Amino acid sequence: MHHYFVLSPKAATAAVISGIGICLLSFTANLEAKPIAFAEAVTMMHERDANMISTEVYYAPKHWWSLGIADLKMTSDDKQREMDSKYAQFNFLLKRWNMPGAQGNIFASAGFGWADSVKQGVMGVVHPGHSVAQTARYSESARRFVLQGDYETRQFYSSLKFDVQQTPLFYERTDTGQIGFSPVAHDYEDLAVWFVAQVKKYRGMSDKTEAGAFVRLFKKNIWVEIGVTEGRKPQMMLMVNY
Repeated sequence: MHHYFVLSPKAATAAVISGIGICLLSFTANLEAKPIAFAEAVTMMHERDANMISTEVYYAPKHWWSLGIADLKMTSDDKQREMDSKYAQFNFLLKRWNMPGAQGNIFASAGFGWADSVKQGVMGVVHPGHSVAQTARYSESARRFVLQGDYETRQFYSSLKFDVQQTPLFYERTDTGQIGFSPVAHDYEDLAVWFVAQVKKYRGMSDKTEAGAFVRLFKKNIWVEIGVTEGRKPQMMLMVNY
């Protein structure tokens, strides 16, 4: 005997709409999730503000991990110290929550490489009783560890990121919190517009907490951010997945 279950037109329509919504949310979340987009995808990111310039390229063999290279340059507010680091980096999706109308993610990254650092104004002795400011240069092994999480719906976004770089002589840490909203729920084919507020805390070359705001635009596989910090310094980011 065969048993058949028949949905009413109303229930069938609701099920289809719900399924489409979950798929759209999942694809959008994968597009936004850094530094892993989706399986067999290449992710390229370029970000800059007054204290940092970074370029990162990753390839994800699977949806839960990726590997690639990261090039980061940190500069102090007084321009007296700089650190230019290059890493081979591995990224992992530790946990993902798929909920009705929302998604959450936790990512961890580990990078190992080399850092060239410059410190201006180091006092060197010319002869007893006399000294002069000099420029000290260092080349050292470097490590990078990143932990980040996000929660989002089709109109609300929040994230928290901890980024640590360390050499035998230098320690840099940047904590970033973001919260944003989109006026309308968007589809993958549409141009999505988000308004995002941000707070960054720097420890190391610069010891400060700085707020900022930016507009995030993305459509399909391209993501652009343009904004300004409370110190009226520009910040931007470009990300492409393919």
